[in-house]
Amino acid sequence: MDRLVITPAVVERDAVLALAGELDMGSEELLAEAVAELIDAGYRRVVLDCAGVAFCDSRGFNALLAARQDAQDAGGALALAAISKRLQCLLGLVGGEMIFNIAPTVEEARLLLAESVINSEAEPA
Repeated sequence: MDRLVITPAVVERDAVLALAGELDMGSEELLAEAVAELIDAGYRRVVLDCAGVAFCDSRGFNALLAARQDAQDAGGALALAAISKRLQCLLGLVGGEMIFNIAPTVEEARLLLAESVINSEAEPA
């Protein structure tokens, strides 16, 4: 399973992209397009279900950063769910655990995002 396969789903007000395969130079545009489509459709809370990510290199990490930034630029938020041990090691090496909302399951990631949106709405402008 080399190519990244992205399966979109909507759970209530949240968009979930299940990722399977390799997140690298060959798939960064695919992820960017999938996230852009969700944002264009009006979704502001995006969960990337990473349970099926078999490999992620620096270009894949940059793609995750870009997806996070795109969600934030649209007034939303992005979370990673069910990250594999390999992806967890990469995130630990580059400080990604301090950048991303990360949860062990998609449902917990959705709760994190709902909470972060509530907290950001409560903050004064």
